[in-house]
Amino acid sequence: MKLIIPALLFFIFTGICCDVKAQTPPSPGMNVSCPESAKYYAKDSINVVTFGASTVEGVNGLDFQSFLFQNFQYCYNGKSINIYKNGVGGETTTQSLLRLDNAIRAKTGFIVLMVGVNDAIRIEAGRQTIAETEASMREIIVKSLNQKLIPMVCTLQLFDDRNDARLRRVNNIINQINNLYRRLVVEYKLSLIDINRVFRRDFSLYQDNVHPNSRGYRLMSYIIFDSINKVIAERFLQFTVSQNYPNPVTNFTSIDIVMPEADNIKLNIYNLQGKLVYSLVNEYINTGKHIVRLDLSNLPSGVYIYRVTSYSGLYTTTKKLILRR
Repeated sequence: MKLIIPALLFFIFTGICCDVKAQTPPSPGMNVSCPESAKYYAKDSINVVTFGASTVEGVNGLDFQSFLFQNFQYCYNGKSINIYKNGVGGETTTQSLLRLDNAIRAKTGFIVLMVGVNDAIRIEAGRQTIAETEASMREIIVKSLNQKLIPMVCTLQLFDDRNDARLRRVNNIINQINNLYRRLVVEYKLSLIDINRVFRRDFSLYQDNVHPNSRGYRLMSYIIFDSINKVIAERFLQFTVSQNYPNPVTNFTSIDIVMPEADNIKLNIYNLQGKLVYSLVNEYINTGKHIVRLDLSNLPSGVYIYRVTSYSGLYTTTKKLILRR
């Protein structure tokens, strides 16, 4: 007798980069939430080169890299976490470009580019042009891509200009540079770390007229952490098919499928005699985590095998489920 599963089977996309769950902070004051994508990260290590001027170098014993390391170490259990600090205070994009090759030699993973504030100071003083900043940033991006790194461009925080007309002019230039960076991100299909959008004009996050204090650096680490996690969720997930739950099942059960890339998938269910009792074919799903809900109420009790296969042939897995009434 041919067994038919009613058409109560559907996919739910959970949005893996945004589906976070609060956990106990790794240290006092660390209010970090871990993305679900951390559980499905396909690589053994996370490598991040941070490159730029004084905010990257750290000021008065403070930096964002220490917070960033804690965030990744806490959420990506069992992975090697490497955060490289390559910051030199006072540098412009053109000056930073001169040492980029050494900074990225033999490096893999991500590069966080946080440079340009000093360009704005020089441009306001008439000693540089935005065209020079653009040329240097383009070369920094291209060199990073040629090294097979993933460039992530940061917008620049504003100066505290409340009592300084010159800094108000500098901030106008920073806004122009940030708009330039947004255009470059679109042109090169990169990811933007929009620090300026989050910091805005909250100068309580500063220890001086531009550099973050401890709260500011911690916030900066969260912005960078979230931005990298989004890229991981889009590009570096491991193909995963969960054990169905609940198992044993009476009538209804669910299966989680994590796709590293968009593909058509096929889900077959067999009895122990190898007879195909249901086949879901040509079901297109995109990158991320999906939940498959199955209504097994028309099947007799027993043990069944389910197999999920991608049409590309790159991904396949087989698991067993138990139906018990």
